[in-house]
Amino acid sequence: MKPVALFLLLATPVLQFHITDGRGKETSAVTIEAGAPDDDGWRPLKIGKAKGDPVLVWPFDSLAKPPDGPEPIPAIVIQRGQANQQAMAAIAAPVVLGTATIDETARKTGFTGEALTKAFSALATSMDPFEKGIGLLYAGKYADAAAQLAIALKQRQRQLTRVPSEIYPAAMLYGQALYGANKFDDAAVAWLTALKQKSSDEKASSRRAEALTRAGKPEATGR
Repeated sequence: MKPVALFLLLATPVLQFHITDGRGKETSAVTIEAGAPDDDGWRPLKIGKAKGDPVLVWPFDSLAKPPDGPEPIPAIVIQRGQANQQAMAAIAAPVVLGTATIDETARKTGFTGEALTKAFSALATSMDPFEKGIGLLYAGKYADAAAQLAIALKQRQRQLTRVPSEIYPAAMLYGQALYGANKFDDAAVAWLTALKQKSSDEKASSRRAEALTRAGKPEATGR
């Protein structure tokens, strides 16, 4: 490793995680290791110590950034083929965002595509706004999903310790729901919230630009 890269890695704050398993129980049997940060401060994650056949499903994109307070970063590590509703919402997030297919997700997590489809649909009956919003978004009920995801995003923004890997996906999903409901201005605002967490994110940037164009404001993209 080059001296400059080593210095930057050593100077980066150590990330602390609150890890739960596929049953929703806190576990100390798994550790998560973080790599070097990118230009926005996000660090790639991988499983360190673990038993069985573990899969990191949250953060959904295996990226995390230091929070602005003392609380640890939520993480979910399941055993292949074992997931409660909270873990299933984490598994569903990249699918509804269009960054993973059902088949890819099935291979990664050890579920069949049919089982995932059924579980994702069942999320719409959850009492948790984030889980319910993902289920409604998966079902194409965009306006209803937006209402739930608005609550989920506000909950995460109002925490004493704001965690980027919690706020970013909630904002991305909220934008997706608003866009599907033809609320293009609001979708652009939601994706701007995501960009404030990850300023160089091409997905949030391109989706915001598309929403502004659909809203008749292409000049507002800044491109």
